[in-house]
Amino acid sequence: MGKALGFLIPFFLSVWFGITQNMDAFFFIYSIVFLLSVIFSAAMESLIVPYIKEIDTKKGDISDFVGRILGNLSIIILLLILILAFIIPFILRILTNFDKDTISLIHILFIEISPLILLLVWTSIFSGLLNAYKKFAFPAVSPAFRAIVTLIIIYLFKNRYGVHSIAWGYMAGEVIRMFILIIVVMKSNLLRIRLKVSFDKKTLGFFKTAIYSMISLVAIDTNVIIDKTMASWLEPGSVSILHYSERLYAISVTFITTGILITILSYWSDKYYANKSIKTLSEDLKKISKFILVFSISLTIVLVLNYKIITKLALARGEFPLNKLHLVGKSWLFYQLGLTPLVLSRVYVRAFLVLKKTRVMMNCAIYTVIINLALDYILMRVFGVSGIPLASTFVSFFALLYFKQIFKREIVSYK
Repeated sequence: MGKALGFLIPFFLSVWFGITQNMDAFFFIYSIVFLLSVIFSAAMESLIVPYIKEIDTKKGDISDFVGRILGNLSIIILLLILILAFIIPFILRILTNFDKDTISLIHILFIEISPLILLLVWTSIFSGLLNAYKKFAFPAVSPAFRAIVTLIIIYLFKNRYGVHSIAWGYMAGEVIRMFILIIVVMKSNLLRIRLKVSFDKKTLGFFKTAIYSMISLVAIDTNVIIDKTMASWLEPGSVSILHYSERLYAISVTFITTGILITILSYWSDKYYANKSIKTLSEDLKKISKFILVFSISLTIVLVLNYKIITKLALARGEFPLNKLHLVGKSWLFYQLGLTPLVLSRVYVRAFLVLKKTRVMMNCAIYTVIINLALDYILMRVFGVSGIPLASTFVSFFALLYFKQIFKREIVSYK
């Protein structure tokens, strides 16, 4: 529920800004920044949990471990931001169909919003630390504070600064969220926050394992960039249509997965490192998969039957052009058909994270990029912008089948 307000932001944007070339520019660069943020933050927030559980079991120094992660990652991310700020205009001229003014706007927006990458990494590490100790409340609620600040900043400055106010809003919101989590960590006495730019054996092992996870996230979220790049070759506004439909889809995904994935990773890590039993892990995986299968299929049926009504209620107001509403609805419908396999595949990913088998995730993600690129090209020629989410649904089914097969092999190898 903590993320619910965050998912309302795109719908406020649809009312305040509509579908324009400038919004295409913002959504495009936001996808890149979000991709880079997820590469680091999602990997850190998830993978740090089993490592902290293992260190805690052995009575190791949590403060030293987390300090090295924060310090080393901060340097790496700052260097990455500087490099990207230099090369992004050249890449856009080659890969997209945006005009010169739009490319210039995208470059400026990147400079304004790029520090968000570093902020999200810090908040994800603190969230992962709190989740590892089963202090779920503040990491869960903190996105709501971020969303409130973001919306206030955008509303106050939208008329004067246009799309730039969106970038500033996201930045301000994440700063507030970071300070909240830092205060909670310090008051909980979980560790002393101290940055170290150096490596030891445990840190090197963590980054080695994290690299596979990060590559998988690069590949998976590269699909988002691929989708929007493909959409840029369609009629103007297609990138925005794709973004609005994806945001509608993300609400149902987040509603099912966010709370469950965070808690099962912590509890599964506890149980696994207590007895190193993959049989127990497999049984827990089957139980949660059955529950999600029933719940997600039921939710999909309800949403598919009412997708036109929901799309209209969410978007049909303000600056949003009503003649584009059916395209958003159709695109969301195609996304929604992939809900069940997507959620189940994410549950399997948590099992592999507990086992620190992140290479499996990397291999699957690379395959999905290739499949997604091919299907995007084929299906967008048949269905237009709506063909892109349909390609994503086929990719979700492939990922689920792949993870199920590999996990069966893992069980056999442990036996």
